Amino acid sequence: MTTMRCSPPFERLAFERKVNDALRSAERILDIERHPRLAGDVEHTYGSKYELVNATTNAALIAYMNVFEKMGLDSSVLRSIDKTKPTTLRFDANTTSKFVKEVIVDVPMERSVEEEQKTRSTGVFGHSESKRVSKVVHHVTEFHFNLETSWSLSVYSGTSVQDKKVIESRKSSTVLITQSKDNALPEHNNFPPQDLTLTWLLQQINTDRLTSQFKVDTEDDDTKTPRRNKATEKAIEFSRHLSQWSNAIKSIFVHGIVENLLKKHNPALPNPGDLSLDRLNTIHEEYSIFNPILPVMEERITSEETLSENINESIENQSNSIIALEFRSNENREDVETVLSTSDLSKLINEHVRTLEEAITGIAKSCPDEKHCISFSELGLLLLSHHIGTELCTNYIESMTYVESMIETQLVSAIGKRLTPDDLETFMRFHNARLLSPEPKPFSHAIRQPEHYPVGLLSIESVNNDDKDNCIYSHSRIVNAGASFHIPLNAATSLELGGNQVLHGWLQYRFGSSHKMHQLVARARQFSSFILVIGTMTGPSTLEPKDAVIVQNKASINIICLDEVFIPLLVSELPTAKEFKDAVKSLSPEQQRFARSYRSMQLASSVFGMCVIQIKPQLESLLRLPPGALDKEMRLTQDLMELFVEYQVPSDLLSYNGVTENVANADKVHNVRQNVQAVIDVINSEKEKQLKAAKLKTEMAAEDAFQRAFQDDEEGGSSSFSRQALFSGKGAPASVSNRHNERALACAGMNMVGRSMAKAMAAPPPSPQMAMMMELPAYQMESAEGEPIFRYAKAETSIADITTITSTSKTTEKYTTTNQQAGSSLLQSSVDFTLVPKILDAAVERIAKYTSLRSTVLKTSDSWVRNRQENLLTALKKQTLNPEDVKKEKNKAFDLLDALSRSGSLPIKYSELHVMIAATHCFEKDVIDTIVCDNVNPIEKIELSTILFASTVHGVAARELIKNTDELHRLEGSTPLLLQQEGH
Repeated sequence: MTTMRCSPPFERLAFERKVNDALRSAERILDIERHPRLAGDVEHTYGSKYELVNATTNAALIAYMNVFEKMGLDSSVLRSIDKTKPTTLRFDANTTSKFVKEVIVDVPMERSVEEEQKTRSTGVFGHSESKRVSKVVHHVTEFHFNLETSWSLSVYSGTSVQDKKVIESRKSSTVLITQSKDNALPEHNNFPPQDLTLTWLLQQINTDRLTSQFKVDTEDDDTKTPRRNKATEKAIEFSRHLSQWSNAIKSIFVHGIVENLLKKHNPALPNPGDLSLDRLNTIHEEYSIFNPILPVMEERITSEETLSENINESIENQSNSIIALEFRSNENREDVETVLSTSDLSKLINEHVRTLEEAITGIAKSCPDEKHCISFSELGLLLLSHHIGTELCTNYIESMTYVESMIETQLVSAIGKRLTPDDLETFMRFHNARLLSPEPKPFSHAIRQPEHYPVGLLSIESVNNDDKDNCIYSHSRIVNAGASFHIPLNAATSLELGGNQVLHGWLQYRFGSSHKMHQLVARARQFSSFILVIGTMTGPSTLEPKDAVIVQNKASINIICLDEVFIPLLVSELPTAKEFKDAVKSLSPEQQRFARSYRSMQLASSVFGMCVIQIKPQLESLLRLPPGALDKEMRLTQDLMELFVEYQVPSDLLSYNGVTENVANADKVHNVRQNVQAVIDVINSEKEKQLKAAKLKTEMAAEDAFQRAFQDDEEGGSSSFSRQALFSGKGAPASVSNRHNERALACAGMNMVGRSMAKAMAAPPPSPQMAMMMELPAYQMESAEGEPIFRYAKAETSIADITTITSTSKTTEKYTTTNQQAGSSLLQSSVDFTLVPKILDAAVERIAKYTSLRSTVLKTSDSWVRNRQENLLTALKKQTLNPEDVKKEKNKAFDLLDALSRSGSLPIKYSELHVMIAATHCFEKDVIDTIVCDNVNPIEKIELSTILFASTVHGVAARELIKNTDELHRLEGSTPLLLQQEGH
């Protein structure tokens, strides 16, 4: 299950450690009696969270402005900015490379050469000797380029880039030495300008008094929480853009200029005084700058006298920053008393200014001179960019996330766990049971006749990750009492069914992108069976079938098979009424009419129907037996099912054929049993004849193959065994005989069927009289599984005759059914199922148009699962039914329905129609984030949808569904429009 989180991943423990480290420094700054702590560790009100966000954001804005001041954006520039237009801070940078000269440099080598010199002299000493040591040098050609670097920070209003005001700039040049003239930098390299919009920041500053005035508007309808509101969202968005802008400046200097320069710079004699890249990347580690952005509170009780002193204190005179904090109002004393005072916050900001200036001074003392392309100005700009982008902006964004995380932690602590959709669903079941009458019930219905034991169970269950199956809960109402409905099997046959018609309303909840899996489950009990037809209601009393299955146990002498069918349900949601109305608002009249027509069709086709048909009582009606006659006739019922499903035997051959009805029930059953046995005897006799013929032909084919093999062996000089087998009439050894028989079967294109067939093939060669039977005609028969085996073409009595009778009977009955239906009229129903979704859609648009209640379409999957227990001593085995298997099951069910209804001429009385109207209440986030981030109580939202949905299903006014007056009075205050509506 996946859900959408409203906040990015947040390392809460790492953030708390970072803030606690900063608080140790803050203790030296504040008065000795001050002991600020993380807000989550201080008891406070919900309003204090808004005050905390205001204080933290104002501290962040002032810290940003302190850095901008060091970049050149001072108070004079601020006052000169036209605030009626958007203001942009731009950073530009470019480099220019120009060839200067070519120089040959002698680079000393490690080797040296000694030379001896002898000098002749005419003096007393005769001659002298001297030695000279010469160093070996390498002549290297260097190419000198002049690299000029230029950058600037400027401010401009609107689109007047040409009128920009430069607040800081520098041009520098340095010598780039390469050993290849083609390996120099590009002659001109203009880096893309980096723009930062300052409009929002300047709107939070009073440029006349130079004070920060950020405040969350708690009266705004879009304000959900201290973190989720327009003001805070814009502050976070600006901080993200500021972080990206500062990182881009750092990247241009470090990677675009210096790193590229160092890669190209290759003098023959290295200069140890050159600037290294490591210094640029670690310049921020050399200085510790205090971060004043801290989500902290303090436990204290402020007296009226102290509070008045804080108000009258002149903070502007004490502030060393370019922007001062504005005084907070003391209207809600309980909310502000735990937040740091303006005086304490100003002390923290002053410490930020002090450490910032200390770092800038330190860089000025240790940086290279102005002749290098990286000097004091560049190192200072790199330090400021890293501090504002990586430290200040990141800390502010994490502080806002911490406020939201604090709310979540407190909520989870109050509840004792992190809620999931399953937890909320469990609560709503408990809540609805106390609130509504009638309350929602589990969708689990026993299939039974009055005063009879159930033959099966039909339910819709949700599949959880722990493989537990839980029934869904639905609002239910029996409708259209005494009315019949129809199921068309094909173009010529339509079934008329009677029984209960039940309207169900299923309200689901979806949080984020999480989706539950649901399945329709049909279970048959021992010695029981029924038919399940699934489809869509296409009219007031018509179920258009899509799938059908016979759920049964197959009982015989040695085996009892139990069926359990799982049909996965596919859920798709339609747009809400408000979403649809907003989407078609700007369309043309023709397009709107098309969209409305198609949506009407979507709503009408979202009515999911399930029809359960009991087989045994319909068999009694079909066979002219009294009700209950087959209750204890398990074998007879199974035989009837097999004849109808496997052989399509017409019911006229099996039904009671007595002249008078005034006979005992046992006699009628006995008569039907005799008819069934007669047909079974014909089938078994035909099977026996065809099996004997199959055995005979197999033996003849084997003998013929054996004789051919014998002749081949004799011609090839085989042993005396072949001649003895031929003339003595005795069979060959079993292994040899079997081998020849298998070869013969392969030549004939047949397979051995069963162990008895193999023994017959290994028997001695047939007598000469059997050769006469080689002229028998070809035959073919079908097994009980439908596989082709053998059957006589000229059989006197066969299944083909019975099939012909069935076909003739069906054709006659189809015409009869069509004529009967043509002269009859449909019973007018009191509830049109296809109109219920439209009524719900209209009610949602009228009463709860901001509720995310979506009509939901239910469909069955193409692949099913069936659990079958082969006998009472074995466990259930899972079997997957692919689309082809599902289609076969549908055809079997339709064949049986056709037989049970005499092709639609006999009404089916014992059936139930369950019509499901589904809707989904959707939340964009998971349960906790819906409460924490959106400040929404999902219980109240779902409660409104539930009452509205139940009112539509039950067809009564909403107030009539409320159990007690206390709940009614509560709802009258929260949802008065809903309770004023009349029932449908």
